Amino acid sequence: MHVDNRGPQAGRPVVIAKGVTKTYGRTRALAGVDLEVRAGEVLGLVGHNGAGKSTLMRVLAGLEGCDEGAVLVHGKEVSGEAGPRAADFRAVRMAYQETSLCPDLTIAENIWVSSRHCLPRVRWRRAAGDAVRRRLDEMFPGHGVSPRDRVEDLSIAQRQMVEITRASLVDRLDLLILDEPTESLGPDAARSLYDYVRRLTADGTAVLLISHRIREVLSVADRVAVLRDGAVTAERASAGLGEQDVLTLMGAHVAVPSDKERAAVSAGGPADGAVVAELRGATAPGLRDVSLRVGAGEVVGLAGLAGQGQQEVLERLWRPVRRDTKVRGTRAYVPGDRQRSGVLPLWSVAENLIVTAMRGLARQGLRRPAQERAAVGDWVERLAIRGGADAGITELSGGNQQKVIVARAFASTAELVLLDDPFRGVDVHTKTDLYGLIRQEAAQGRSVVWYSSENAEMAHCDRVYVFRAGRVVAELVGEEISEERIIAVSFAESDGEQSNE
Repeated sequence: MHVDNRGPQAGRPVVIAKGVTKTYGRTRALAGVDLEVRAGEVLGLVGHNGAGKSTLMRVLAGLEGCDEGAVLVHGKEVSGEAGPRAADFRAVRMAYQETSLCPDLTIAENIWVSSRHCLPRVRWRRAAGDAVRRRLDEMFPGHGVSPRDRVEDLSIAQRQMVEITRASLVDRLDLLILDEPTESLGPDAARSLYDYVRRLTADGTAVLLISHRIREVLSVADRVAVLRDGAVTAERASAGLGEQDVLTLMGAHVAVPSDKERAAVSAGGPADGAVVAELRGATAPGLRDVSLRVGAGEVVGLAGLAGQGQQEVLERLWRPVRRDTKVRGTRAYVPGDRQRSGVLPLWSVAENLIVTAMRGLARQGLRRPAQERAAVGDWVERLAIRGGADAGITELSGGNQQKVIVARAFASTAELVLLDDPFRGVDVHTKTDLYGLIRQEAAQGRSVVWYSSENAEMAHCDRVYVFRAGRVVAELVGEEISEERIIAVSFAESDGEQSNE
């Protein structure tokens, strides 16, 4: 399979949205969007959760029609009353943040499902396997997967690699839409992806990149468009644009720990209070002689490069079945894969949120609906969950779904809350709300263990353990915690240097 980019010349619009509106019930997701994506460029699209980014992507990819306005592909209007036709959007492909892969099928079978129109029907399995293997090698060297692997057996990062590869496998690719493509990827895979993106645009393909990682967008995009409340409110060339400039256009600000929080961090720690969780020389697959402690009311971060043992620590604390792990009190867990292990898709926001708190609110084994409604209402208000308690959980944006999952953990009576990369794909507004929630709960004595793939988030922790190859290579406290320090320690250990902190 090859990509034929002999379509429009560089700079000409590939897809144009003119006054596009889209409404779901009482929710107006798009309110007159005007946007064009040009051949040979990367257009970065940014905006807070609920701004309408995912809806706009589905409309531009021909997956949904618009209520008003028009979508043009190569100058031809393709948003007729009968809805979009697949043939008109065949050269427009989209890689989803929450992957569209069929978990029960192999990688090769998934490729056949999405790209069968450009694969031979005879010996299709081998053709699909060869095509995806070549493209994976090209986009993500060292990916570590085989076309015969079942999708459900892959890690989150591997599934994301396959999802992006799947979207690129077509006989002609004019526009590639990438929705939060690097949220599940490590830094090496992200760099490889953007190297490939630059090769694509050099050949004339247009790329539309949606990401909450503003610095990443600015490093790869030619233009940046801001989507706010369902409309494009600003467009700028990325040259000379800084992260704070983009955040200002979004109406956002970066949350940083206050001086008061920093003072509390410096004064506190597990030595000053009860230890609620502890690992002593834990060794197992993925862990090598790991020791750490979590104090009452302490926020402990697990940092370092992805896949270095952080998830194994969370799993050990969630199920402390070995003698080298001690956990006192009850626990709640926020998984990293919200679609597979987080949301209950057939339930409402209220049902998803309150399910873990029911036992604590019940009396003599009987549910108390009034108390449950009050608790749900309190959390919906505290975290400004759009859609409200009665909305279906799948009707919410990814960021609002994540708020519900985090609220569910904190609404329980758990004394220890375990967070596995809880802000993956979440906008700066939502992050600010959740940072504040974590600090409030810690101030009331609840303990939190938090893994994040974004090292800058560790500044909100009291104590940070930096991991490398299954070992703790540094323990940072208070003002020692910084993104630069974490990165330096992580890579120093990989170069063979020793850290005795």
